[in-house]
Amino acid sequence: MNTRRERHFSPEKNLSMAERIERVEQERAHIDAFDRDRDLKPSQLTPRERIAALVDDDSFLEIGAFAKSQHRDAAEDTPADGVITGYAEVGGRRVVVLAEDPVALARTDAQVGKNKRNRMISSAIYRRLPLIYLADGTAEESPEFDMHSGYLLGRVADQAPARDVAEREAPFVTVACGLCAGQNGSLAVRSDLLVATVHARFGALDGAPDSVADVVMESDAEAIAAAQRFLGTLPEELDTPLEPLTHNPAGPSNILLDEYMDATLEEQFESIFDGEGSLLLSDLDTACVVGLGRIEGFPVVFALTGGESRSALTTVDMKRIAKAASWSADYQIPFISTQNTLGYDPADAATPEFMHAAARAVESLRGSHAAKITIVTGWGYLLGDFVLGGLGTGFDMLWCWPSGRIGVTESPGYLARDPESPPADDPWEAADLGIVSEMITPADTREWLAKALRLIGPGRALPAAHYDRGQQIHDMT
Repeated sequence: MNTRRERHFSPEKNLSMAERIERVEQERAHIDAFDRDRDLKPSQLTPRERIAALVDDDSFLEIGAFAKSQHRDAAEDTPADGVITGYAEVGGRRVVVLAEDPVALARTDAQVGKNKRNRMISSAIYRRLPLIYLADGTAEESPEFDMHSGYLLGRVADQAPARDVAEREAPFVTVACGLCAGQNGSLAVRSDLLVATVHARFGALDGAPDSVADVVMESDAEAIAAAQRFLGTLPEELDTPLEPLTHNPAGPSNILLDEYMDATLEEQFESIFDGEGSLLLSDLDTACVVGLGRIEGFPVVFALTGGESRSALTTVDMKRIAKAASWSADYQIPFISTQNTLGYDPADAATPEFMHAAARAVESLRGSHAAKITIVTGWGYLLGDFVLGGLGTGFDMLWCWPSGRIGVTESPGYLARDPESPPADDPWEAADLGIVSEMITPADTREWLAKALRLIGPGRALPAAHYDRGQQIHDMT
């Protein structure tokens, strides 16, 4: 036994301290060279360049930098065993980072890397830190190794199990830059936000990114910037009052005049939200714009409908709204919506996919203690559990522009209406019945929203017992 240990460790046994320090420097130089020496597609970054683009300068503290495959014949070509892990800061906020290296992963079975990944996922959950996953797997099958050629924990790379990411209390963001399949794909789709580049693939080599991802960007840098905006808008602590994220927010880039009763979605967006920090899940030229933004520094999630693009909500729209509603519920962010819509698209509303997304959205909104505000700018629905803002979904404020048309009775027809048959001629009947909280004008919309966020935004995380008791009293009356 002693002879065997002597043979294995003898090359290092008699090194001087200077030689040992030189060995450390050589290892680091090898890691850097390995990261740079690869062929990249246009707009792609190397794994360590992605990390550098994501985190604040000099904030990355790597865990397991000198790790490599436990199989000796693969060790030289598998820095970090294909999974770079560590702690860092993003916009001054502490995070856990996981970044895959597809070149190294193609040369290893990644048993050491999996241990690192599991360890960091568990740490993120335990320390309540956001987790950012830079996914880029390999399409090649792992090479076959002789199990007796490796060493780790008695020659076997025993896997330390990771905690389930469903236990997390902090955000989880994935940026998919390449192949995202198998176990790693299952992890990515459970993210709060899944951003992909045009080079990403899911499940199979032909799995297009827009079929799975929440947002698709042209380059690695743009995808990483989207993740930074998302993380920078979420509150850092769930048990503290909602506060503006900046003391000097950028003002709106457009001002609505009172005569803009048919404001386009772009005009709504530019006049309501701060001029920076927004993240859109859809383009401004679609019929339903969903995203994350700020109003005088207050973080909000939103779903805007109306303008010249008025139409019914489709399955794609509902999935995006469900995603935004989950952010509101999970991280207690106010939910803002505008209504000028034909309701639910009848061609989609009866499909399982639509019903599942709608149920998720309504469940999230009902369970959220964050402020919920809707503004009827055209055709709207304030009764029942309409996902954009109804009494049944627990909205705090139901406002209306003078141009609003509101159905005051429920009927199966509210799901989709003939464009020639609007819900009502004007909103006054709904206001008379107390359904409308307040009549406001387009020019006052941002000011009213900011005032509401200051007043009811801080009332987050209400104890469940109080919430239930209040609901019972309401039901009894």
